Amino acid sequence: MRFRFCGDADCPDWVLAEINSLSRLSSIKLKLLAQVVADSWLDVKGLNIEKVRKLLSDSKLDNTGDLKATIACINFILNSAVRHGCDESALASELQQLGLPQEHSQALRRVYVDRQDTLTKQLRSQSLRINRLQGVQVLESPVPGFIYLELTIQEKQERILIKKTQAINLLKNLKSIELNLNSLQTN
Repeated sequence: MRFRFCGDADCPDWVLAEINSLSRLSSIKLKLLAQVVADSWLDVKGLNIEKVRKLLSDSKLDNTGDLKATIACINFILNSAVRHGCDESALASELQQLGLPQEHSQALRRVYVDRQDTLTKQLRSQSLRINRLQGVQVLESPVPGFIYLELTIQEKQERILIKKTQAINLLKNLKSIELNLNSLQTN
């Protein structure tokens, strides 16, 4: 089967296996755990594992491995749903199709709805960033018809020799990309 929260792909087998662990928690504990996991995306320190252990101290999870797998499953569900822009009702319905009880699906749906905007902003701020470009300068070249582009990436400067026509085309393409990205952000 294909699931919208997985980008119209099959759900990973390990997530299917962890649905059983999620079902063993109460829906209230699942909601609280999902809130802690979602909030950890925004916290620089990351997930507070002690807070999670305290929260789930009386749960039916057997060991630390189950706890970590459950956290990873919730993280995957929320991350994937946000990344693929899944509708809240589709998320709840698909989680039920995977075997999660209705109360649990609704608890995850509520966390998803409450945190969707902030999680989307967080994912956008992290996406497509391998090395952040810090600066660009255009310098004259001694070779006629060519220019130097001096790029500053991670405090290093690199010079690239390109034709002036290539630089004009590059600028035109980058402006077009910027317009497309801005239109996507407003949607």
